[in-house]
Amino acid sequence: MLARAKVNLYLHITGRRADGYHLLDSLIVFADAGDEIALAPADELSLTIDGPFAAGLGAGPDNLVLRAAQALQEVTGTRR
Repeated sequence: MLARAKVNLYLHITGRRADGYHLLDSLIVFADAGDEIALAPADELSLTIDGPFAAGLGAGPDNLVLRAAQALQEVTGTRR
């Protein structure tokens, strides 16, 4: 599946919330380009990154894609 890239046409910080996060005002559009994502059942959760920029990306525990998949597993109780 294609995870389409988003382009911020503008991004303004309009304030700060009590928890420290910023309040934002933005306008985005989605591009026809993006990352190709493939999912397959497996006994263990893993992430493989390939392509021309793969060397600059880590597939370790700090990777947001891996963290999102782990959070989805926790919420759904699914392990495959």
